[in-house]
Amino acid sequence: MKKLFYAALCCGLLASCSISKPITATSNPTGNKCGESSYTIWLGFIGSANADGSINTAAKKAGISRISHVDQNVKNCLIFKKYITRVYGE
Repeated sequence: MKKLFYAALCCGLLASCSISKPITATSNPTGNKCGESSYTIWLGFIGSANADGSINTAAKKAGISRISHVDQNVKNCLIFKKYITRVYGE
């Protein structure tokens, strides 16, 4: 019974889900640059005081001035959730 409990606990902690979705698109041409920003939430609390997953931060990291489109990926696990914002453009 103890082994079954530990096996169920491990499976619950390791099980995860990932969802990707488009956020927005513009009429600007698709460029060859991609910027990424992210933040993680642990047990319902943001993991860092300077966590920033904004579109503006992702664009600045890659030097993008004209945004083509924006995607967001959410990785969800039992104890954490990570949001990743990807910005594409020139």
